[in-house]
Amino acid sequence: MKRTRPIGLAVTILVAIAVLGGLSAARGGLYADRYEGDMMHLVEMVLRMADGQWPHLDFMTPIGLFGTWPIAIFVKAGYGFGMAVHLAQIAVALVLAPCVFWAAFSRFQGVFAHAFAVVVMILTLALVHGEADPNISLSMHYNRWAWAFTFVALTLAFLPNRGVARPTLDGILIGLALAVVVLIKVTYLVALAPGIVVALAARGAWRPLVTALVAGIVALGAVTVWQGVAFWPAYIDDLLTVATSDARSNPGRPLNKVLTAPMFLGAHILTLLAVVLLRQGGRGPSGLALLVLFPGLVYVTFQNFGNDPQWLLWAGLFVLAVRPATGVKNTWGWEVRPALGLVAAAMLALISPSLLNMAYSPFRHYATDVTKFVPVFRDEDQHGDFFTFSERAYQVNMLIAGERPGGGLETYRALAEREKRGGSEAVLNGETFEVCTIQNGLVAWFQTVADNLEKAGFADGTQIMTADLLSALPLFKDGIDFVEGGAPWRYVGVPGIQNADYVMVPLCAVNGRSRRWILEEIEARGIALTEVYRDALIILLKTDNADQTPAAASTR
Repeated sequence: MKRTRPIGLAVTILVAIAVLGGLSAARGGLYADRYEGDMMHLVEMVLRMADGQWPHLDFMTPIGLFGTWPIAIFVKAGYGFGMAVHLAQIAVALVLAPCVFWAAFSRFQGVFAHAFAVVVMILTLALVHGEADPNISLSMHYNRWAWAFTFVALTLAFLPNRGVARPTLDGILIGLALAVVVLIKVTYLVALAPGIVVALAARGAWRPLVTALVAGIVALGAVTVWQGVAFWPAYIDDLLTVATSDARSNPGRPLNKVLTAPMFLGAHILTLLAVVLLRQGGRGPSGLALLVLFPGLVYVTFQNFGNDPQWLLWAGLFVLAVRPATGVKNTWGWEVRPALGLVAAAMLALISPSLLNMAYSPFRHYATDVTKFVPVFRDEDQHGDFFTFSERAYQVNMLIAGERPGGGLETYRALAEREKRGGSEAVLNGETFEVCTIQNGLVAWFQTVADNLEKAGFADGTQIMTADLLSALPLFKDGIDFVEGGAPWRYVGVPGIQNADYVMVPLCAVNGRSRRWILEEIEARGIALTEVYRDALIILLKTDNADQTPAAASTR
């Protein structure tokens, strides 16, 4: 195979950034048609940071600092959220570019070097988190970014240098990449570090191993100087709180199904077959390292929404790069090189729907019919460049429990087990709310609630905690402030309740269990809630923290 030409590889990386990033930004905004609730969560974190707040220290989230900081930089500079997203992704891609260049140039040959570089750029610049549904959404973008940096670290750790060795440079890049991963989503480091250490040790790469450790410590030390020592206990506390919560310990399938479900089992069998063939083909250290890494790869998949095994992109290229020379046979009589080639091809085929969906998303975004989209934030000047599909914005679909009293179906109420499926009754001051969840139309719902609260006199710098999964009210009305110390996405407890002036209880919730758990936690803390306003959508209650009730408020 031909050696990789550095100029050609550099051009490939820059063209990928120009095409994918350029097409994404060319629309002049972000046109998303799925997971707008997740993106409201992202917008709140970004706006809090642009306003000078920091994750973990000022609001609760398990998502690391670097998962949102690049976007917040551009919002603080005056860009709308839509353009800030595109510019942030391009900036992250440019930061990654030299690292990707070195990893691809020093570890792969010919077309595989270009393929690796393009894959990492796609992960960085895509406008969908993965899977095979052809939508546009920036939800879970931090998972893509974490994989991109992880792919660089894995490549430099697992593959030997094909030219002049640069062990110190390798170690520095591994350490810096993993430090960034820690500050995006620490799960990746915890799960994959054993495999990385074994990979370096198995091929005797002690200098890169030590250098990576030093570089990582120095980088995280710089973050400590920047954010303060309190940053790390706060980050760890947020991570442990979420990991042990009933609400969001994992965002998808349970671990046993991620291990054995039909859509994953083939990939796992292929990985184990690759381990066996590598060892039979004289690539024992590579096979051992992949075997140690494998459980971590599965665990990260388990922790990521959609359980998309995007690690197959790297694993397929890795297997192709470490195949033995032609003529090596195993005890079964197979020639190992073509056998591993088939395994790698099968790995890449399995993950190709996700890769193609991500690769095509900027093209899809550029070609979208913008006449079908509406602004998410109606009254916003700066952030009027964030749009969603009109039906998803305004078609408010609510799901109610059919076995409620009155139709004869109540006899099945006890057998329905709604609690196991997210439905949950809530009790407030002796009043029980029936199960009802909002399925669609969050933009219309939040905008209407915010307008009603403003008319009632509750949008004058008040901090309103929402007894639900999302706390997006301040995004729709300037006079409603973010709750100091609150949580953009409620995982557990009632963070920030001590600073809330009011608690807003939706009669139909985004997540019924969150509504019930928040009200139970408030009651357990002995915080009195006094109703001051009610309409067809919500109940607003004054907390013990509130000093007064606006005169315009209606009471019941």
